[in-house]
Amino acid sequence: MSRRVSSILGLGLSLAAAAVVPRAGAQSPSVVGTWANDHGSVLVVASVGPDGSLSGTYANNAPGYKCAGIAFPLLGWMDGPRISYTVRWKNASIDCASITSWTGYLNDGRLGVEWVLTYEENGATRVRIGSDSYHRQ
Repeated sequence: MSRRVSSILGLGLSLAAAAVVPRAGAQSPSVVGTWANDHGSVLVVASVGPDGSLSGTYANNAPGYKCAGIAFPLLGWMDGPRISYTVRWKNASIDCASITSWTGYLNDGRLGVEWVLTYEENGATRVRIGSDSYHRQ
Protein backbone atom coordinates (compact mmCIF):
# COMPACT_ATOMS: atom_id res chain seq x y z
CA MET A 1 0.00 0.00 0.00
CA SER A 2 1.37 3.44 -0.85
CA ARG A 3 2.31 5.84 1.91
CA ARG A 4 -0.34 8.33 0.73
CA VAL A 5 -3.15 5.72 0.77
CA SER A 6 -2.01 4.56 4.20
CA SER A 7 -2.11 8.14 5.50
CA ILE A 8 -5.58 8.75 4.06
CA LEU A 9 -6.89 5.49 5.57
CA GLY A 10 -5.35 6.38 8.93
CA LEU A 11 -6.96 9.83 8.85
CA GLY A 12 -10.33 8.33 7.90
CA LEU A 13 -10.17 5.82 10.75
CA SER A 14 -9.19 8.55 13.22
CA LEU A 15 -12.12 10.73 12.13
CA ALA A 16 -14.52 7.78 12.36
CA ALA A 17 -13.31 6.94 15.86
CA ALA A 18 -13.66 10.59 16.93
CA ALA A 19 -17.28 10.58 15.73
CA VAL A 20 -18.12 7.47 17.78
CA VAL A 21 -16.35 8.27 21.07
CA PRO A 22 -18.27 10.76 23.26
CA ARG A 23 -16.32 13.75 24.40
CA ALA A 24 -15.77 14.20 28.14
CA GLY A 25 -17.68 17.15 29.46
CA ALA A 26 -20.36 16.95 26.76
CA GLN A 27 -23.05 16.16 29.30
CA SER A 28 -26.42 17.18 28.01
CA PRO A 29 -29.12 17.45 29.05
CA SER A 30 -28.51 18.33 32.71
CA VAL A 31 -29.74 15.83 35.28
CA VAL A 32 -28.49 17.79 38.33
CA GLY A 33 -31.31 18.45 40.79
CA THR A 34 -34.04 16.66 42.74
CA TRP A 35 -36.23 13.98 41.17
CA ALA A 36 -39.15 11.94 42.55
CA ASN A 37 -40.86 8.78 41.32
CA ASP A 38 -44.47 7.63 41.67
CA HIS A 39 -43.67 5.87 44.97
CA GLY A 40 -42.35 9.08 46.55
CA SER A 41 -38.70 8.01 46.46
CA VAL A 42 -36.32 10.94 46.04
CA LEU A 43 -33.21 11.00 43.87
CA VAL A 44 -30.89 13.99 44.34
CA VAL A 45 -28.16 14.37 41.72
CA ALA A 46 -25.66 16.73 43.34
CA SER A 47 -23.09 16.81 40.54
CA VAL A 48 -21.99 15.43 37.21
CA GLY A 49 -18.24 15.67 36.66
CA PRO A 50 -16.54 16.55 33.39
CA ASP A 51 -15.89 12.83 32.85
CA GLY A 52 -19.59 11.98 33.37
CA SER A 53 -19.19 10.72 36.95
CA LEU A 54 -22.34 11.33 38.96
CA SER A 55 -22.88 11.72 42.71
CA GLY A 56 -25.80 12.43 44.99
CA THR A 57 -28.24 10.72 47.34
CA TYR A 58 -31.30 8.48 47.15
CA ALA A 59 -34.08 8.01 49.68
CA ASN A 60 -36.28 4.99 49.00
CA ASN A 61 -39.83 5.67 50.18
CA ALA A 62 -41.45 2.53 48.78
CA PRO A 63 -44.09 1.03 51.09
CA GLY A 64 -42.76 -1.68 53.42
CA TYR A 65 -39.07 -0.83 52.96
CA LYS A 66 -37.33 -0.96 56.36
CA CYS A 67 -34.92 1.85 55.45
CA ALA A 68 -37.57 4.17 54.01
CA GLY A 69 -36.90 7.90 54.16
CA ILE A 70 -33.15 7.62 54.79
CA ALA A 71 -30.95 9.30 52.16
CA PHE A 72 -28.01 7.07 51.14
CA PRO A 73 -25.10 8.13 48.90
CA LEU A 74 -25.22 7.15 45.24
CA LEU A 75 -22.53 6.95 42.59
CA GLY A 76 -22.98 6.64 38.86
CA TRP A 77 -22.34 7.79 35.33
CA MET A 78 -23.97 10.08 32.81
CA ASP A 79 -23.24 9.85 29.08
CA GLY A 80 -25.38 12.26 27.11
CA PRO A 81 -28.97 11.28 27.99
CA ARG A 82 -27.88 7.85 29.30
CA ILE A 83 -27.63 7.39 33.08
CA SER A 84 -26.63 4.65 35.49
CA TYR A 85 -26.31 4.85 39.29
CA THR A 86 -26.01 2.55 42.28
CA VAL A 87 -26.86 2.75 45.98
CA ARG A 88 -25.53 0.53 48.74
CA TRP A 89 -28.21 0.71 51.44
CA LYS A 90 -25.81 0.86 54.37
CA ASN A 91 -24.36 3.62 56.54
CA ALA A 92 -22.88 3.96 60.05
CA SER A 93 -26.36 3.68 61.64
CA ILE A 94 -28.20 1.04 59.60
CA ASP A 95 -27.54 -1.88 57.27
CA CYS A 96 -30.43 -2.67 54.96
CA ALA A 97 -28.47 -5.59 53.45
CA SER A 98 -29.22 -4.54 49.88
CA ILE A 99 -27.83 -2.82 46.79
CA THR A 100 -29.81 -1.30 43.91
CA SER A 101 -28.61 -0.26 40.46
CA TRP A 102 -30.61 1.83 37.98
CA THR A 103 -29.96 2.36 34.25
CA GLY A 104 -31.98 4.44 31.81
CA TYR A 105 -32.45 7.67 29.89
CA LEU A 106 -33.31 11.30 30.46
CA ASN A 107 -35.91 12.14 27.83
CA ASP A 108 -38.32 15.07 27.52
CA GLY A 109 -37.81 16.15 31.15
CA ARG A 110 -38.46 12.68 32.56
CA LEU A 111 -36.01 10.10 33.80
CA GLY A 112 -36.99 6.56 32.85
CA VAL A 113 -34.95 3.76 34.43
CA GLU A 114 -34.93 0.03 34.99
CA TRP A 115 -33.59 -1.22 38.31
CA VAL A 116 -32.15 -4.37 39.84
CA LEU A 117 -32.30 -4.83 43.62
CA THR A 118 -30.27 -7.48 45.45
CA TYR A 119 -31.29 -8.09 49.06
CA GLU A 120 -31.55 -10.68 51.80
CA GLU A 121 -34.80 -12.19 53.00
CA ASN A 122 -34.96 -14.94 55.65
CA GLY A 123 -31.24 -15.60 55.19
CA ALA A 124 -31.50 -16.04 51.40
CA THR A 125 -30.22 -13.68 48.72
CA ARG A 126 -32.94 -12.40 46.41
CA VAL A 127 -33.08 -10.31 43.24
CA ARG A 128 -35.96 -8.09 42.13
CA ILE A 129 -36.23 -6.05 38.95
CA GLY A 130 -38.53 -3.23 37.96
CA SER A 131 -38.81 0.16 36.34
CA ASP A 132 -39.60 3.69 37.47
CA SER A 133 -40.23 7.08 35.99
CA TYR A 134 -38.97 10.23 37.71
CA HIS A 135 -39.93 13.87 37.33
CA ARG A 136 -38.17 17.00 38.58
CA GLN A 137 -39.20 18.46 41.90
